[in-house]
Amino acid sequence: MKMTVAEIAALCGGRLEGDGSAAVTAFYTDSRETQPGKMFVPIRGEKTDAHRFIPQVFAAGAAATFSEAILEDPAGPVVYVADSRAALQRVAACYRERFSIPVIGITGSVGKTTTKEMVALAVSAGLRTMKTAGNANSQIGLPMTVLRIAPEDEAAVVEMGISMPGEMARIARVAKPTAAVITNIGVSHIEFMKTRGNILAEKFRIADYLPAGGKVFVNGDDDLLGALESTPEKQIVRFGLGENCGWRAVELDADACGTRFTCVHGGCKTPVYVPAAGEHNVRNALAALAVADAVGVPLEKAVRAVAQYEPPAMRQQIREAGGVTLIDDTYNASPDSMRAALKILADLKVQGKRYAVLADMLELGDYAVQGHRETGAFARENGVDCAVGIGPLAKHIVEGFGPGGVWFATNAEAADYLKAQVRPGDAVLCKGSRSMHTDEIIRALSAADPAGKTGNTRRRGAGEREDGNERDGGI
Repeated sequence: MKMTVAEIAALCGGRLEGDGSAAVTAFYTDSRETQPGKMFVPIRGEKTDAHRFIPQVFAAGAAATFSEAILEDPAGPVVYVADSRAALQRVAACYRERFSIPVIGITGSVGKTTTKEMVALAVSAGLRTMKTAGNANSQIGLPMTVLRIAPEDEAAVVEMGISMPGEMARIARVAKPTAAVITNIGVSHIEFMKTRGNILAEKFRIADYLPAGGKVFVNGDDDLLGALESTPEKQIVRFGLGENCGWRAVELDADACGTRFTCVHGGCKTPVYVPAAGEHNVRNALAALAVADAVGVPLEKAVRAVAQYEPPAMRQQIREAGGVTLIDDTYNASPDSMRAALKILADLKVQGKRYAVLADMLELGDYAVQGHRETGAFARENGVDCAVGIGPLAKHIVEGFGPGGVWFATNAEAADYLKAQVRPGDAVLCKGSRSMHTDEIIRALSAADPAGKTGNTRRRGAGEREDGNERDGGI
């Protein structure tokens, strides 16, 4: 991206003060990331109004800034706007119009980032592909992602997250996807959305911004998504394990490290290996293959690309420390993702006990108590020997689990308990909402073996067996 400040002001309808010829190559919101050529986007948050950092960013060499407030003697070009976030979105929407490439929007209650990574891998097997960095999928992250599209890019895969009604329309107007993937409809953000039906309606608004006849790839095993039907305006393409799916996985052969399956599509059967545990990752791989096929990437190339997948940080990463198998799934949590992680723990071939360290899940509203109790019961039903709850809501996980469950107020207390209890041959899953910082427990267990001695920590390779031997067709 490269624009002058004057061009930016014109695109967003702002009022320019200062030198409009200055070149801008990127936007940013964190004042600590100031670099020459970058334009600051000050956001008014609940705790901090970033406008107070404007003198600081100019001193550090920022090219320009937006501002919602009149500045006294600014040290650089300013584009005055009513809303910095909205201005950024308008600039990104205009920038998006410069490109006629396939843009794949990824949304859903859980699994967006993993699916985005797999889709980008598959599409990049045939097309130069830009993808969302990390999970920058918000009202700010999405437009900044769009602004990263380069003239040489042949496709883009963008993650699109929502938590409130009306948000999908705002980001879809920016991304203008040519196709969409919806991973599932769960209960994440149900505090604000009230029902799964409302969540479906909001997520599916992405289809309103597709071109006529655009494809919406949906999880056919989801009860709500699987019931969607194609219309003249939108083509529904189902992926999953059910017979209703046009892209279907059969003959699954799974362990904790990955799954081999046969992809059935259009009368053809193709063997696939995805180096990630759980049936949900089989569905993610199917979505990736379906999208790649739709944009013209040969299936065999897409299959080879998916086999190179590596889980993003803190998302179902399996490692070993002191003879203990650790499942690091600490990035975030919802009842749906909790069940997926617990199934992975259940599938592990371990000689010892299975520990599920489960912290509070947030933004569940009236469903909070029930969701936590059901998670505890699900852990019991799936072979967990000890459920360790952390946080006030997690008390209900322990209640749902029953005998063998323990509760702690802090991560430090839980870590001390685990270091005293866990033995070589055991497996430990850690998961909770991001603000619960359950990655602290992973770090504590990685630093020392259960006897308190410093241990060697090793991440198990995506294509590696539990005995350490390499799989055929692995990475």
